[in-house]
Amino acid sequence: MLTKLKNRKGFTLIELMIVVAIIAILAAIAVPQYKAYVMKARNKKSIAQVQLGRNAEASLQEQIDCYGVTNNLALTATTGGSGAGQILGGPLAPASVSSAGGVITGTNSVTNAVGTQPYEVAAGCIVRCSTEGTNNMTYQCVAIHRDGDTAYGVDGDNDATIYWVRNPNWAGRGTITAGGTGTFPSGLSIPTVTSATDEFAGFNGGGQPTGTWTAK
Repeated sequence: MLTKLKNRKGFTLIELMIVVAIIAILAAIAVPQYKAYVMKARNKKSIAQVQLGRNAEASLQEQIDCYGVTNNLALTATTGGSGAGQILGGPLAPASVSSAGGVITGTNSVTNAVGTQPYEVAAGCIVRCSTEGTNNMTYQCVAIHRDGDTAYGVDGDNDATIYWVRNPNWAGRGTITAGGTGTFPSGLSIPTVTSATDEFAGFNGGGQPTGTWTAK
């Protein structure tokens, strides 16, 4: 029995140190890559949120020949709206006739026609769609994930182009309330909605290291 115990071998200290070093190296490589992957997924949700806003605005324009703003209320025939939209925070289900939820709603200043499109906001996303507030002939939609580092925007005068601006300090700085409203992170600068102007182009959005909104 003593002979068997003497012949039994374990790991040496050097072998253990080598294993620990290998694990540390793998972790140093894997953790940053995982964080970058998660951030990319959050930012993609923001892009999708802007695209949903663009689609809803197009549907509203077909309905009443003008654009609308984001709001959190039930679908009614007398909703309407113009100017600055409400900042919404997800998850927020699209509105129905009987229950409040996300909508994009507008009023035609000439015909007084009112239109409303249900608008779902994905979990973690913060978004606002606004019009210029005069005749609602153009719109602007901006979205960012609460834990993302990149904001995305689209201008109704050039809705084929999505703009972005990035700042690592924005991650975790936006807020979302239980009621479905939110706030953008401090330092994110959004241009004023202006007719017949691509207001995002060259506008300083507060990004780092590149400050301006940039075409995607």
